[in-house]
Amino acid sequence: MENAAFDFKRDVVDLSFEKPVLIDFWAPWCGPCKVLGPILEKLEQEDAGKWALVKINTEQEQEIAAYFRIQSIPHCKLVFEGKIVDEFTGAQSRDNIRNWLDDRFIKLNLPETVEAQVDDYDLLVEDHPSLPDAQLVQKLKLFLSGNPGHDKALQTLVQHEVFFDPGSALHRIPQDPEALEKSELQKDLEAIGAWHQLPPGKGPAHELLQEAWEHILNRNVDQALELIIDAVNREPSFANELPRRVGIALFHFLGSQHPLSLAYRKLFDMAIY
Repeated sequence: MENAAFDFKRDVVDLSFEKPVLIDFWAPWCGPCKVLGPILEKLEQEDAGKWALVKINTEQEQEIAAYFRIQSIPHCKLVFEGKIVDEFTGAQSRDNIRNWLDDRFIKLNLPETVEAQVDDYDLLVEDHPSLPDAQLVQKLKLFLSGNPGHDKALQTLVQHEVFFDPGSALHRIPQDPEALEKSELQKDLEAIGAWHQLPPGKGPAHELLQEAWEHILNRNVDQALELIIDAVNREPSFANELPRRVGIALFHFLGSQHPLSLAYRKLFDMAIY
């Protein structure tokens, strides 16, 4: 929805009592806005009327932007039943936004906004073979709500969720306070979490891991693995051997018979030994 004949009460507040409304504060001069806008528009089309996107040009609607104290753009606010229920700032990947939207819709008791639940775990995973998959995260949450003891589904869930929300993924796995060392899964999740939260820095391994992260979020796992192997070769001790730990985690998540494991595991092993 563009700003022509824009009426905030009608187009946002009143509409939010019918469906969630996502406000996208943007401006023509904003580079990241040009990246985020088409992603939001495509997601709105995919969800076919389950929620509404309202784009507010901060240059044209300065009073509204000032009222909401918009200091940086792009800035998105989710409105439901007349209230702001959540928000985010900055350009995000499609999968991150998909995951963010579906998670908020579930919290609003609107599970119909997520694709229909699949009761067969094997079929569910077969439909989502790529790593990481934000939609699979939401489907597995629904699956586990009806199958709480399904350990394999829980493992698959956290292996995907950790790329979007490391804290939630780690919180889901059982903790044994008497264990002498962490489980393999916990170590893997912590490695991906450290990668996710990699602080600003310099150096070859840091730059390679940053680039690999962008590839992994776009599901270019092969390119991410190549960069990680390069990081192991060039700076193996970086951040407590983070390149090695990340590589091990990815191969565990993929499984030994995955085509990418068969293609890259030997190269990785040669780099770490």
